[in-house]
Amino acid sequence: MGILYHGSKEHNLKKLEPRKSTHGTYVYATPEKALAVHFSKRCGDDLTYSIGHFSKDVEAWELVERIPGAFEKMYSNDSSIYTISDETFKDIKTGFREVVSTTAVDVISEEYYASVYAAILKLEEEGQIKIYRYPHKPNSIPLDDSDLLDKWRHYKKNLGREFSQPDFERLVFLYPSLLDKINELAREFHYDIHLCEKDLIDIFQKRVNRQLSNLEHEQFIDSACQSICNTFPDIADDISKIYTEYIDQLKNKNIKY
Repeated sequence: MGILYHGSKEHNLKKLEPRKSTHGTYVYATPEKALAVHFSKRCGDDLTYSIGHFSKDVEAWELVERIPGAFEKMYSNDSSIYTISDETFKDIKTGFREVVSTTAVDVISEEYYASVYAAILKLEEEGQIKIYRYPHKPNSIPLDDSDLLDKWRHYKKNLGREFSQPDFERLVFLYPSLLDKINELAREFHYDIHLCEKDLIDIFQKRVNRQLSNLEHEQFIDSACQSICNTFPDIADDISKIYTEYIDQLKNKNIKY
């Protein structure tokens, strides 16, 4: 019997149940504890970070912060790393060193982490993870983040995924410097979507509203505010005004931001 690890924001679990995800309904696990720690984060997806082996001369996992301040948000939680048996797991080639089980799995042991961010930094010190903090990237990732658009092309062409107006709005919300290329991608996909600089004011306001209505669903407001203001100074005052009102509402609710 081999051993695997599963990271979770939930504690004191005795059994891990399959849950619906990108690839299907599975329990996910990995033989590498460092990956399990990363996947126990509270939020974040492939628009906020990248993880993989991007450099030929680096053996450790490379963790790339794609937007400013993402890691502090992503890893601002405690978590549990569960040790489980590999008996029911199979490799479905998810792109990471992880395997899946279609059936529930009994927990062998649980290890509690008071701070996932502190655990990630410790893994960095130990050489198990190499971190690139925004705006630094491995040489294989383009500085303008256009690889994200290539990833969308792959999803549509090879996986049949369709994208919606909100998908494009979130993309330009986090990557305003890609505005023109995002519009080109929409035309390439034959979507009736065209976004302009002024649209970012309304998009930013909608994301702020979503954050205030659901504080657990992280929208990365701070990151977007910085990126939009730096990219489009002409609307910086409008964005800053919305952001200030947002912070005031958080303060009124005694919420840490």
